[in-house]
Amino acid sequence: MKSINPLRRGAVRVLAVATVLAVALPANATGPDGRGPFVDTDGAPHEPSVAAIWDAGITAGCSEWLFCPREAVTREEMAAFLTRALELPVPATSPFRDVEASLFEKHISAIAAAEITIGCRPDQFCPEQTVTRAQMATFLARALSLPPAAGDPFTDDDADIHEPDIARIAAAGITRGCGEKLFCPDRPVTRAEMAAFLTRGLGLAVPESVPAIPADVLAEHLDEMATPAWPTGPGAEGWRPLVELFFEPDDVEMALRIMGCESKGDPGARNSSSGASGLFQHMPSYWAERSSGAGFAGHSVFDPVANVAVAAWLVYEYPGGGWQHWVCA
Repeated sequence: MKSINPLRRGAVRVLAVATVLAVALPANATGPDGRGPFVDTDGAPHEPSVAAIWDAGITAGCSEWLFCPREAVTREEMAAFLTRALELPVPATSPFRDVEASLFEKHISAIAAAEITIGCRPDQFCPEQTVTRAQMATFLARALSLPPAAGDPFTDDDADIHEPDIARIAAAGITRGCGEKLFCPDRPVTRAEMAAFLTRGLGLAVPESVPAIPADVLAEHLDEMATPAWPTGPGAEGWRPLVELFFEPDDVEMALRIMGCESKGDPGARNSSSGASGLFQHMPSYWAERSSGAGFAGHSVFDPVANVAVAAWLVYEYPGGGWQHWVCA
């Protein structure tokens, strides 16, 4: 069974005042350790994948000490990721007329020469357009020369032109989808997700050592995070930043769907019949044991941070794992 990343348990230590319901994390919680390569992924569940592609020379981040994990991947960034990952040669000329101003012109030319892309339309690459998850599947399937796959693992990509490639990356273990039998083909792929896909597809190892983040960079980042980023809106979607701290990128959509079904994103929700409470509607009779197991002993079931953390613990670490704990799954 996949074990929950211990960094998740303390990823919100610097955000202990997240809401009026949140309380400080226990003293023995692990969390951000002040080590890079990027300050905005320190302690996040996708940190190992980001570190792996950094160590492999696939990314240098979006700026000094920053990776911008939530930003959508553009087509020109995808070209750079793949060119570096595969060490593709750069041809002398480009087949596209809209890439001269791109910082990644040589990378775009390289993936075109390698027949990984034919562009977005004749003579054009559309470098600044974002890449959907479906398009990402085709980029990776071509880049990695993945064999055809039997079966159709997802129900939301029927009739999509990228459906065969989505099946190929699923068969190769590069993606698990975004929920039960769902792939979310039209959603933009984030840089954090791309790091995970590349790490799996290329079989990259997580580096044993990474640089220490300078104290002034850490201080600036903590100041920026002093005001928590949740809830950002009504319903379950407003809790996306918190869910992203505890769930793997591929599982965020499933977690948000379950939360929306169970509580509609109301941290104070309580089922009058069963007593199930909080964002993920945990049963009071199990709360003490499970919150302790997840590293949140003594926290209220109505504490959003603890409630989400325990939900992730149930999925990744509780015997049997998975999503069967919720009717809405």
